[in-house]
Amino acid sequence: MKSTSKLLHSLPPKPILFLLTTYISGLVMFGILRLFFLSFFYDQLQSVSLFDVLHAFATGVRFDQIVVLAVLTPLVLTLPWFGKRSIVPGKISLGYLSVVFPLSFFLTLLDIRFYAMFDAHLNFHVFDYMTEGRTAWYLILTDPQFYYLLFAGILLSGTFITGLFAMRIRFKDFPQRTSWSHTIIWTLVALALSFLGIRGRVQLSPMDWGIAYFSQNRLVNQLALNPIYTLGKTLSEHDRDPRLSYMKPPERFEFVPYPTALADVQTMLIQPEDSLIEPALSLKRYTKQPTLSVKFQPNVVIVLMESWSGRNTGALGSSLNLTPRFDSLSRHGYLFTNFFASGTRTSYGLAATLGSFPSLPGRPVGKRYNARHPFKMISEILKERGYYNAFMYGGDLAFDNMEGFLRTKQYDLLIGEEDFDSDLSFSKWGVPDHLFFNQVVSQIASLPRPFQLTLLTLSNHEPFHLPDSSVQIYFDDNDTSKIYNCQRYADFALGTFIDQVKNLPVFDSTIFLFTADHTKYISARYVVDPLNFHIPLLIYAPALLGDSAVQIETFASQIDILPTLMGLLGKDYLHESWGRNLLTLDSSDSGYAIVNVLHRSGYINNDYFYMETYGGAHVLLDRHKLGQHDADITSQQTGKLKEIQQRLHNFLQLADQMTIPREHHDTEAQQN
Repeated sequence: MKSTSKLLHSLPPKPILFLLTTYISGLVMFGILRLFFLSFFYDQLQSVSLFDVLHAFATGVRFDQIVVLAVLTPLVLTLPWFGKRSIVPGKISLGYLSVVFPLSFFLTLLDIRFYAMFDAHLNFHVFDYMTEGRTAWYLILTDPQFYYLLFAGILLSGTFITGLFAMRIRFKDFPQRTSWSHTIIWTLVALALSFLGIRGRVQLSPMDWGIAYFSQNRLVNQLALNPIYTLGKTLSEHDRDPRLSYMKPPERFEFVPYPTALADVQTMLIQPEDSLIEPALSLKRYTKQPTLSVKFQPNVVIVLMESWSGRNTGALGSSLNLTPRFDSLSRHGYLFTNFFASGTRTSYGLAATLGSFPSLPGRPVGKRYNARHPFKMISEILKERGYYNAFMYGGDLAFDNMEGFLRTKQYDLLIGEEDFDSDLSFSKWGVPDHLFFNQVVSQIASLPRPFQLTLLTLSNHEPFHLPDSSVQIYFDDNDTSKIYNCQRYADFALGTFIDQVKNLPVFDSTIFLFTADHTKYISARYVVDPLNFHIPLLIYAPALLGDSAVQIETFASQIDILPTLMGLLGKDYLHESWGRNLLTLDSSDSGYAIVNVLHRSGYINNDYFYMETYGGAHVLLDRHKLGQHDADITSQQTGKLKEIQQRLHNFLQLADQMTIPREHHDTEAQQN
């Protein structure tokens, strides 16, 4: 009897056991609902393997778990603390679960019809169509299939509620605790597991919707998602990004009608060789270009160098001697000296560099589940030319939803930290740069030709640890010294990479492009400071572009990379770039750069720097006097202030509006 009593006291309290059983039941129910979804769209699988379908179901359990645990966590926090005589909490919890879970089941079944109409799981359209007419809901609710789904929902909900009451009887006298210490320990364990389950993974970043995008088949990827999760994602984006474009005026920044903004931005971007495809709707255009003189399509290697700041680069004026290898390369290629990052995070840099799309307030476009992408990535354009697209990163591909974003953009190969030997990881970020580049060199010779390979480094990042002291030049523990040492190490790794690639046959047929994802953002003179965006851009291909130094002083940013690179590759192409080919601009055009950080933006050209806090202060500065007391020319240059402010406003407004579902701005354009 004593051993039995001891065993009972070692088990979780009855409330925890009840919630555990409910958790398992919830997962089973969502698994059945996923089978319903699959049965309705089975014809879209198109020769997908059984393994991929099972993979989708396994991934789906992770999303289902997030939803189930989000429902149960309030009960985990409260139920274990009530004594055995507390009947009311038990009844309240049963009522709560009997309402929330069936509602989730009905919404999940409703999602089947929603998906059939919108080709997407539940999202912000749910709320749009509550207030913007009844046509969509009428079509969903009057379809004969809806009634079958309604019956299925009633059946599943009834089964679930019956199970709840059966468990309530099984765990009678619940809620109940044996001792305070017993309750505290098991409640902490349950909370820790709930937190981990909602987070979805133990790595640096929590699970995002991009985890579901593992297949080239869209239906398989969508099968893995939970519509309650996607609906919640919409709400979280709405709450965290107060200027997301699907909010209604005047909540978002909107300065002019959509057609006016579009016309202005087209004037900023369109060059003589461009022909607009749909001038009243978008920036989509056809660019005519001469064919390359060489008889082959060059390979492309884009190296995004983590946090590589222009202020620390010798070729851009630094006297710190931190970048001798990059400086040497710059004497044999096209170096852009007035070049700026579009934003302040890698996720913004990826969209700007590879997709020619500007940084906006709020979440990066690659992380927004509902965002439309008003751009074509370099990978998508080159895929049409027969290129093989690969992306390599020594860290966690799920971080900032990189993998989910890239998998939708015609990448044939994605390599992340999990593809390296586990003992190669050095810091919390992953594989140090020199070992990462060693892996790249071993892979590059085997890539199908022609290829586009994007490399993202990571060592030049907090906490600024070095794998060894071989290139260390500062030996104190000062934060600035750590940053300088990491910059020096990143430069060493980059130089070693080029030395190795030069020995490969692929070198002479490849265009290398080196730039940064962003800079190290530090305290500066202004709330938006050009120093915190100034980065290098070097295009290096001695055998194809010549071996002489060419310095280009045009003001530009990451969004100009795609059209500039396509200009070097030659041949006509269709694109939606938000930038321009920097090598074909008129000599009188000194260029411009638009930058953004949080709710602040800036516009930089040869003469002026304009910065603005949305809904707050703005100022126009003489760029040649930045940091001086007389730099502010806001009151003296009112005409120029208005002109630049209008360009910046229209540019950001249009980019913001174009990320919403197209029918919104199509309708607005037609009305105007």
